[in-house]
Amino acid sequence: MRRIALVLLLMTLPSAAQEVEQVTVYGGSLSGFWHISGPNWVQMNMFGKVTWGPVSDRICRIGHGPEGYETRCSNMQGKGGSLEVDGSRFHLAWGSLVARMVFDGEVMSATAFRGHFAIKPLGMTVTDPGLSEGRKITLDPGAPDTAGKADLLRAVLNGEAVPHDPELADRISAARADQPGSLQQIIYLGRQTRFGGPNIAWVPNYFAVYAVEFSDGERICWLHQDNDGKLAAFQCS
Repeated sequence: MRRIALVLLLMTLPSAAQEVEQVTVYGGSLSGFWHISGPNWVQMNMFGKVTWGPVSDRICRIGHGPEGYETRCSNMQGKGGSLEVDGSRFHLAWGSLVARMVFDGEVMSATAFRGHFAIKPLGMTVTDPGLSEGRKITLDPGAPDTAGKADLLRAVLNGEAVPHDPELADRISAARADQPGSLQQIIYLGRQTRFGGPNIAWVPNYFAVYAVEFSDGERICWLHQDNDGKLAAFQCS
């Protein structure tokens, strides 16, 4: 049976197809670092039957951009999503008119929100019955760096020569150029799985995730170092 697979990695389509829309959210500030749960993938077969993948947890950053709030998760490039204050309801949408993903729900407080993902292929709407949630992280500068990659991240951001996969060169250069001021501190947030799809294996605890505070802003960074010492995965946004 021919299948059309949409491997979404929480809330993503290929970056070239993303069209970010406005979102309505709780009237307080959602800026900060969050655990966000949601289906890892969704698959639709040729007869229109939709199967939602298992729920996964990601560590993301919500911050301010030129158009309001922006959501940054490891699998999302560029803006990732915008949020616009309007009561306690929120709506997030991206993709194209052919295949659109949305996330609708309510913000419970300044530290929690919940709702449901849905896909809108060719004008239809299919909602995931499972509940997805966001939980804000309280930063702890004294949190032990159990992944042990903070010094490696600092070296990368400071421009030091670090063995890395050649495909990461552009991401490393972009992270160095996009630093909002001088680096102040790096705070460990936890480990994150490298997610796959219906037929793609997951790799548990693959990424070490850090909050990076600068004099004029903050970033979130994900990285993985192979056993031979080479940086194999890297993203800051």
